[in-house]
Amino acid sequence: MLKYSTYNSIYNNEDIKVSAPGNPTAHSYVTKLKDAILHSLTALVSLFRQVSLMKMVLVLMLVVSGFTVVGNVFAGSISSMKPDKRIVVQRGDTLWSIALNNKPADMKTAVYIEGIMKTNHLENSGIKAGDILTIPVY
Repeated sequence: MLKYSTYNSIYNNEDIKVSAPGNPTAHSYVTKLKDAILHSLTALVSLFRQVSLMKMVLVLMLVVSGFTVVGNVFAGSISSMKPDKRIVVQRGDTLWSIALNNKPADMKTAVYIEGIMKTNHLENSGIKAGDILTIPVY
């Protein structure tokens, strides 16, 4: 024979009530709980969408800036980048004579001399035979 014959008989405590479709207090409690959970989930979904949107915008900005940086790095053509030329100063050479022999035709000699001095970190125009100068190539 069964020890408990009905569902309610397993509860010895009278404080615990089984919710039934006709019990209005249990139904209102469940409805309030369901509404609170639904409201919380709606708020979380909204927050997730905002965070996802912000993440997507951030990733898009990083991709665009990455392409910009890569584009700037490779924007210059290889032909415009020429290696510097090195010469050994001979007896009687001056910066003026070296500049006349090596400067582009459309450049002023004084400007080219300044370029030689900056490239070689010279403080004045004093050079001597045997010095190795780096000559800028334009």
